[in-house]
Amino acid sequence: MRKLYLLMTLFGFISPCYTQAWFPLSFPLSAGGTSATDTSRPALFQNPALPSYASVPYLYTEYESRYGITELASKGLRFAYPFSHFTTTLDFRYTGFSAYHEMIGGLGFSRNFGTKFSMGLQLMVESRYSVESNRYYLALYPHWGLTVPLSDILMLGVVVMNPFQSTMKYNSEKRRLPSVYSLGLNYKFTDELCWRLQADQEISNQLRWGTAFEFEMLQCIRVQTGVHYNDFFVPELGLGFKLKKLQFDLVTTLHPQLGITLAGGLSFLL
Repeated sequence: MRKLYLLMTLFGFISPCYTQAWFPLSFPLSAGGTSATDTSRPALFQNPALPSYASVPYLYTEYESRYGITELASKGLRFAYPFSHFTTTLDFRYTGFSAYHEMIGGLGFSRNFGTKFSMGLQLMVESRYSVESNRYYLALYPHWGLTVPLSDILMLGVVVMNPFQSTMKYNSEKRRLPSVYSLGLNYKFTDELCWRLQADQEISNQLRWGTAFEFEMLQCIRVQTGVHYNDFFVPELGLGFKLKKLQFDLVTTLHPQLGITLAGGLSFLL
């Protein structure tokens, strides 16, 4: 019981810090939070248009450890299957511990329209458990994404999450879920070096921005470094390996108040 109270206290402290970032989802494997145009890794709940670039089915699993607190870790899984005219994805993520946890699922459909653009839509289901009422609360909202190759070296990404400001209804009140609008760019200096820039705006909060550089060596090793800002500058460093059908990514983030976050992702081509 003492451990439960301690975890609830820690979660209560961390939640206001996350409120400053106001993100309903985290994208820990894209340095700088630049997931809108990150074509190098199949992260969970990223731009719904990006899975359209997949040519074969794949499985992807993700784990994020926050500040050394096991009970606050996130675990996730994705399955993607490209059909002849579109790609479908199924994402799931679990965050929290027994007294308080969140589960998010998403069913996505995306299509690549050749060299013109790619578009995707993900239907999201978010569930939160509260120990006070001993019940789950649900919310549904859409997650839409677009990528446009402006040239051979420049890509534009647009993402809109919860545009209709869906709410989660509790026993005595309704809480509005964040509505986030994101705009990103991916610039390829060479086939081995790219730069990503992204800005995110929640309608009731300040602008968040992030940037990252990614460098590929020997066609199998990727290094990325980035930073994002929203009240604090948060630096990030990542390393990835690709070997035949397997790809592994590891990213570490240093928050100036809360400490270190470690995230890893593993994908397997079927």
